Amino acid sequence: MSMAHSIRLLATRRPTSEESEPLYSTLNAVNVFLGNPLIRKVLRGLCVDDKQAIYEALSLYSGHNDLNPMKKLKLLPICAFIELGRMSFHVDKSKMQEFFSQQVTRRGLSNIVKSVAEYGISKPLKLQAPFLVVWNYTNACNLRCKHCYQRAGKMSSDELGLEERLNIVDQLVDNDVVALAFSGGEALLRDDFWEVARHASREGLYLSLATNGTLLTKDVVRRLMDVGIEYYEISLDSVDPSKHDAFRGVSGAWERTVTGIRNVVAQDGAYSCIANTITRENYDELEDVVALSKKLGVDRTLFFNFIPVGRGKDIIDIDLPPDVREDVLQQMYNHLSGQSEKLEVFTTAPQLSRVCMMNSQKGIMSIAHFGAAEFSDKVGLLAEYIGGCGAGRMYSAIQPNGIVTPCVFLPIPVGDLRSESFIDIWKNAEVMQSLRERHDLKGHCGTCEYQNVCGGCRARAYAYFNDIKAPDIGCINNLQTYNELKNISGEQSPDVEIAKTVGAVL
Repeated sequence: MSMAHSIRLLATRRPTSEESEPLYSTLNAVNVFLGNPLIRKVLRGLCVDDKQAIYEALSLYSGHNDLNPMKKLKLLPICAFIELGRMSFHVDKSKMQEFFSQQVTRRGLSNIVKSVAEYGISKPLKLQAPFLVVWNYTNACNLRCKHCYQRAGKMSSDELGLEERLNIVDQLVDNDVVALAFSGGEALLRDDFWEVARHASREGLYLSLATNGTLLTKDVVRRLMDVGIEYYEISLDSVDPSKHDAFRGVSGAWERTVTGIRNVVAQDGAYSCIANTITRENYDELEDVVALSKKLGVDRTLFFNFIPVGRGKDIIDIDLPPDVREDVLQQMYNHLSGQSEKLEVFTTAPQLSRVCMMNSQKGIMSIAHFGAAEFSDKVGLLAEYIGGCGAGRMYSAIQPNGIVTPCVFLPIPVGDLRSESFIDIWKNAEVMQSLRERHDLKGHCGTCEYQNVCGGCRARAYAYFNDIKAPDIGCINNLQTYNELKNISGEQSPDVEIAKTVGAVL
């Protein structure tokens, strides 16, 4: 099973440890098979000549015969490698062919094979292209959220045009990016969103939409399904309408958002997620948010880390202190490990994986915020390969004007798609390369036994210390650093500017 498909599977339900086994086996098989220097050299050479060689070979292997004879002949050596690998690991051929009949699965394995051929297996895993790209599609937004990392409002004058956007989609496809998430601002406010989304879907990208939900009428949801949006992440920050509206800056937003959620839930085939940014102002509503999620019938509730970036810098005092966050993480774990619960509860805080491992006897393990599986030694090892902060490693972000950043919450420009290719930026940008290494992290993050599965949120480190290697003071293991900063700042939460000064001596 490819990692990409496993992420997709984990997004829809919790697999057992037996079901997660194929993903571990795939990584192990790819690593063993590509341990042969000659095979790695041949595959690298084929991919240099033809970026889609592995993807097309998987297509041919799974019965797609729409390639010309010369192309088929060229792909036969790769098909032979695939068959040899299948036989070596005793996988049923018909099941393997059926599995790779899906575009997203073929692209995911192609990405893994090329990554291992180029970098080998490492902890954390290094990818030749990200699995996920989050696209801040526009700066336009119909809300004025207090915590907005984008400071969204009006559409920017330098936003990309339609042809530029279509070209970016083609670049992502050519380099085996698996999933594309449209975010904002509010992506639905741009007319060209529909054509770009349809093009991305036709090219086989797994598509999701992060939205405030206020524009999700029944007709809009049906149209979104028609263009290929499969996953819907809808922001709802409180069960109290007045509190949500105050946080989102527009009266009546709660009612419209909840209506949008209901419209998504009612649509066959749509996967629904409530996204809640958890802060001092609403952390005591966690159980209420979970209860409302169940009542509305959504598939998942995702609690986002609050990160003081964008407008969030102005409300830094609502950030959770590490001891409160630890209690909240334990609450989330309790829901995650609830065997009878249909609703899945996750968080973008990478520390959840640490909490899971500390509770490993209870039987559940978070694999980053992609999903979870029943704990086993192999699932734990898998989490070390793909777990923790994925900024610049598993995913990256594109801004409305084509600037690439490691993460939507990490506003460091690393390249410009108007003058550089996406893959060159991904592979060569110094910041991106640095984010793929965890051996040089600072504070407790640098010595933590859970470094491989967590490593701290690099966006929070940068927001507080102007240093992507600094400690994440949201973690209980960095409580001393948090308290030192709090004592200096005299505030409930450490002041960003003071933290940056202190960070210079870390």
